Amino acid sequence: MSWQQSGPREAHALTASDLKLCDLCGALNLASNRECFVCRWRGRFERREDIVTMAMELASRKYGCLESWQFSGSPFADIGLRRSFRSRLVGAYLRLRDWLLR
Repeated sequence: MSWQQSGPREAHALTASDLKLCDLCGALNLASNRECFVCRWRGRFERREDIVTMAMELASRKYGCLESWQFSGSPFADIGLRRSFRSRLVGAYLRLRDWLLR
């Protein structure tokens, strides 16, 4: 049976155990990544399946289907997720202000 007859194989569906959340920027990463591909964080990552599943649902609503290349440092990853130093500094200030005003 040739490829034309059978069609392409379905890609491996990602599960919550395949991904983790960066505690610093909140980006989904592959569980095998040593650092966050968005902010380069090397600290703690959220791995609880219920939290990662919710993040996967939000990401699938935003981007459509989820594929492993979207959560790695590949050149095809969404470059729009990277933010400038100034915007990260303003974001940190706003989060701190909101936390202090609670």
